[in-house]
Formats: sequence, structure tokens, C-alpha cells
Amino acid sequence: MSDLRLIDVHAHLQDEKFAEDLPEVIKRAKNAGVTRIVNAGTTVADSRRAVEIAAEYPGCLALIGIHPHEASSFNVDSVTELRSLASEPGVLGIGEIGIDFHYDFSPRDVQIKVFKELWQLAAELQMPAVVHVREAYNAFFEAIAGLPAPAKVLLHCFSGDLDIARRAVDMGFHFSIGGALTFPKSELTREVFGFLPANRIHLETDCPYLAPQFKRGKRNEPAYLTSTLEQMAKVRRLSAPAMAEIINQNAIELFGTKAGK
Repeated sequence: MSDLRLIDVHAHLQDEKFAEDLPEVIKRAKNAGVTRIVNAGTTVADSRRAVEIAAEYPGCLALIGIHPHEASSFNVDSVTELRSLASEPGVLGIGEIGIDFHYDFSPRDVQIKVFKELWQLAAELQMPAVVHVREAYNAFFEAIAGLPAPAKVLLHCFSGDLDIARRAVDMGFHFSIGGALTFPKSELTREVFGFLPANRIHLETDCPYLAPQFKRGKRNEPAYLTSTLEQMAKVRRLSAPAMAEIINQNAIELFGTKAGK
């Protein structure tokens, strides 16, 4: 078993791709040193499943939210149901929520409306918000202008350039990245994560998606987070254990003490 104690701040173990071997996936993660896994909800039902996994498996935690791809599933009961789930012991924040103009699986105006509702829910509950933004940073910054702010904000799978990163740093936001950091053509991403303040950086897998280079195209899982850690350590010119310690402290700063257990 690894001496590392890593946290995967954004995963989707409730995905059907893990239906057949979830206990083994979690065991492999622990053997690799990934002792805490935060599963992000993409719909109300998916969020409920993330909460169930958090209750069943030690080391698993949950975020509850509606992904921008699923914004069209939002209805009058969604906020009520998510607010109720927010009180469950394993829930760390509201996510994932956001705006995605790459695929437009939900209409853009619907995405923005739902995102603003859920951003304000995070602010109301004073919980962290975990945000997905793809090809929509201008719309994101415009949407949150003038709205009450959540306790903390994590831009998951951050894909912005240095100018966007500077703007988000100035707003106090945190940033996470996964396997994309290891891709040969991700020079800009590595440059951004070399620039960011050390206390705002987090690691994720976004599994089952975005496996690191050595497993690219395969199902991703939390055990592979160590590959991204090694790349991040190179980017930051640190040892892997030193980088892991920074990541752990950042998770506690972002999510609170539950993220450190």
C-alpha cells in the first residue's frame, strides 16, 4: 500500500461503468494511496446515488448538483430535493454545476438559468460550489456578477488560459485538473498550473472520463490519480510526497475537515 494519502476531488463512481466492480475500484484506489474520493452529482438521482456511496464506502464523499449537460432535467422540485440532500453527512458541496457551450446538450439559456439557481443554492447554504465551465468563461463570469457568492468555488477540470486563471485567482477561486495535465499537447494547461498559487491547486480524475496518458482511451479510475500527481509535482518542481501534502491541505481548506478524514 502506498504511503501517500491523496484526495480525488472530482469523480463519478456512481457511473454505470463502475456498476460491476465498484468495491474493487475503491480498494485499488486505497492501495494506490487515494484514500478519499469525492463523487460529483450530475442529476438529482445521480446526486442521491453519490450520497448513498458516501454512506456505504469509507473514504467516499459526495457533491450534489446538476451538470450543464443535464440542465433540461431541472424542474420546480430540483432545488428542494438538493437542499434536502445537502444535509446528509457525506456531502461536501454543490456540484457539479456550470455552463458548457462545447456540446450544447441543453439550451444555453437553460444552462445559465439552472447554473444561477444552483450557484445561489450554494451561497444560501454557505457550501463550496464545484463548477464545470467549457468554452463559456465569459458567460460564467457574466452569470455570477452581482450574485451572492458560495463559501468557496472550485473550477473543476480547469481549461482556461492564463488571463482567465488570473481573473479567477483574484476572485479567490480554486482549480482542479486531472489526466489532461499528462497529455503531450497540454502545454498551456501545465503552464497555467505552474502559475497558479500553490494553495489553490487540486487533483481529480473525473473518472470514468479523461484517463491520464498511460491509460488514455480506457476507463479512468481513482487509482490513476498518482500519475497526475507525478506530473503536477514536475510542473511545480516538487517531490510527489510534498505535492500530495499540499493537495491534502488545499482540500481541507476548500471542503472543510470532512475532506481530511
